[in-house]
Formats: sequence, C-alpha cells, structure tokens
Amino acid sequence: MTLTHFAIIAVCAYLLGSLSFAIIVSKVTLGKDIRNYGSGNAGLTNAYRTMGAKKTLFVLLGDIAKGAAAVSVGWALGGPVGKLTAGIFVILGHMFPLYFGFKGGKGVLVGAVMLAFFDWRVFVIAFALFILSVVLTKWISLGSILGAVSFPITTWLFYRDPVLTAMAFGMAAAVVFMHRSNIGRILHGTENKFSFKSKKTIEASPDGEEK
Repeated sequence: MTLTHFAIIAVCAYLLGSLSFAIIVSKVTLGKDIRNYGSGNAGLTNAYRTMGAKKTLFVLLGDIAKGAAAVSVGWALGGPVGKLTAGIFVILGHMFPLYFGFKGGKGVLVGAVMLAFFDWRVFVIAFALFILSVVLTKWISLGSILGAVSFPITTWLFYRDPVLTAMAFGMAAAVVFMHRSNIGRILHGTENKFSFKSKKTIEASPDGEEK
C-alpha cells in the first residue's frame, strides 16, 4: 500500500465515519440532539433507549453502510492492511465526528462491521463473546469491551502478523478507552442493564426545534 493510498483510505474512512446516524436521525426526525438525552452517547444503545426501535433501525442501517463503504475502499486500495486502516479511521470518525463537534459514539457497531469484512472468524469469536456476556450480565458495554479485547488476540492467532496485530490492538484500545466510564460503573455495579423495552425519552417538539 502506497502513502497515497493510505492517505485516500484514511480521509475517506474518517469522513464516512463522521456521518453519525444517531445524531442525524434524532435531528431529522425529532428536531433534537440525542447527545442531550440518556447517556449522552451518539451510539446504537442510547438510540434504542431514547428513540425506540423504529428510529434505531435507521441508525443501525446507516452505521453499517458507512462501515461497509469505508472497509470496501480500504480493501480495494490496500488489501488486508487497507481494510484495517479504513477500520481505524472510520472508528475515529464515529468517535470524533468532524460534522458534529467531534463528539460521537463509542465505535462498537462500525467496529463490528469492520471485523465482519476483515475476517469472519475474528468477527464470530468477538460476536459470540459479546452475546454471551450480554446474556449473562445484560451489560452491553461489557460485551462490547470483551469483543474488542478479543480482536488483537484472534488476529495474532490467525495471521501471526505483527503489523496487523498492532493495528487491531490500537482499535481495541480505542474502544476500551471510550468505555472507561462504563468500566467504572461496572466495577461499582451501577452500570445500566439492557432491556428490550425502550423508554423513548426523546419526543418531537411541535415546532421541530430542540428544547
């Protein structure tokens, strides 16, 4: 992968990642910013808890699409390393979106999309850990952390490539860092538990303006 290809992948992936669909959907459909509600996070879990399942479906589809598009560009221009490069920058864009004041989500969903495109075996192991953890504890955050931690481990086991493993470690570390407040609540037993019953705490303003 040439330096030019790296730059193209990085810029395209970051700009795609900056399309925060939780914020977009909340603003377009409700006239409000999801970051002012619930946990204050522009991610899938907070979207479900505060906007309900129907609106969260659009968030899910949008974030999957941007992750898939970014990784596809990375694969076309740089192969496996290009895919991980795209993964790093699409996650950074999701966490620190250029278009929304650099305050976004925690990168779990777009990271999962990247894993699915990178290697289905790596994805299946991470997803299995996520599901098992959530079923046992009902903590989405813990499942996300465990899935992220598994990424560099499985990358090394399957590829034995120090460059790919280092890139995987960097992405995992970023996701864990973004969950640092969740880790504190988990240790104190005060972390919110997942429920299929969304609260829909965001309601549309009559005039479409945020209040």
